Amino acid sequence: MTDNKQIKELRGSKAGLAIVLVTSLFFVWGLTMNLVNALYSPMGNYMQLSGTETSLLQVAYFGAYFFLSIPASIISRKHGYKAGIITGLFLFIVGSLLTIPATNKMNYSLFLLAMFVIACGSATLETNCNPYITKLGDPENESMRINLAQSFNGVGNIVGPFILGNIIGETIKFGDPGFEEAKLEFLTQTKGIYIVIAIALILIIAVFFFAKLPSPPGDVEEEVKDEKTGEIIKRLMSRSHFVLGIIAEFIFIGLQVGGMALFSGYAAAHWDGITSGTATKYLAILSLLFTIGRFVTTPLMKKFEAGKILGVYMNISAICMTTVALGLGKLSVILFMGAYLFISIGFPTIFSLALTNITGSDAKTGSSMLVMSIVGAALIPLLMSAIGDKFGIQAAMWFTVPGFLYCAWYGFKGSKKNLEVVK
Repeated sequence: MTDNKQIKELRGSKAGLAIVLVTSLFFVWGLTMNLVNALYSPMGNYMQLSGTETSLLQVAYFGAYFFLSIPASIISRKHGYKAGIITGLFLFIVGSLLTIPATNKMNYSLFLLAMFVIACGSATLETNCNPYITKLGDPENESMRINLAQSFNGVGNIVGPFILGNIIGETIKFGDPGFEEAKLEFLTQTKGIYIVIAIALILIIAVFFFAKLPSPPGDVEEEVKDEKTGEIIKRLMSRSHFVLGIIAEFIFIGLQVGGMALFSGYAAAHWDGITSGTATKYLAILSLLFTIGRFVTTPLMKKFEAGKILGVYMNISAICMTTVALGLGKLSVILFMGAYLFISIGFPTIFSLALTNITGSDAKTGSSMLVMSIVGAALIPLLMSAIGDKFGIQAAMWFTVPGFLYCAWYGFKGSKKNLEVVK
């Protein structure tokens, strides 16, 4: 398909349907991603886990991104974005249904397996949907398009903890009257959420089977499908802005998820008198600010350079998290939530900046490598939880400050290194 024909397709009804369908998936994995974070505190309580053991939720979920991203990109290179999306949805459904035996048997290990399979689906979706949205139009508005789509990911981020916060209410601690009953209710309600997700995705996958998705300009999968992945990776690793972007994405997503996972515990420790359920609802407020940040900032991408916006926002985030690390009571909790207004744009903006001047099969493989960097969301929260177990949750917050400062540098400087197109 020629670029002219592809561009013509992008102005028709097929393009509109593709954008709506794919954007809906951003909502789905946003919901499940933050649902994992919202489960952190109550799951640790009811399964009687240490902070490090509980953080295995993040390891299981985000670790899958490391293993599935390259295979997911190979699917899209050989069979197109649609095949990759359908594969991701299938894995998502299987993982969601696995929560049924996991919660029935009260088996934490089986629940971790369910999270891993769900995340395999999510990783496959991200590997395909992020570059598809990014490249589905003119290059000048790539950052704006992916930030707009990721805004609906933020909406999903709100829904997960809000639902769970209303379900949990006041958490019953081990040894207190009613603990076993509360534990059973928590696991039953958690199972119910994932069953609803599975049913919704079965309907969505049926639509994708029959929908025809247009190809982005520059998509040349038919011509290069036999090119070895290693050759593409070698070419990409010669691009300084891309390599630095992978590092920035690894650090950023780890800090974003680590902060969300630890927020409820931090809020309960620094805001006197609130329950775990209330703290989880506050996580929904944090997620709301996160979403507002994306919606408000997306139009600014047309007026200001995405890299400069990223740099300013990450510096503000570092300042807010310094206050969190100092542990100034309610003020720190409020600034913890407020920081996510600026943290919001980090992932999609770094993603688009790292893929600048990268198209076709290189974009598909490059996207998979960027999605692989989401493994930072497994490793960094684990490290932060270990620090929290040994030195207190407040000490873990110091870890965030230099990380956000690096991301700020990437926005201002690192994203501009070696931007020429490599033939």
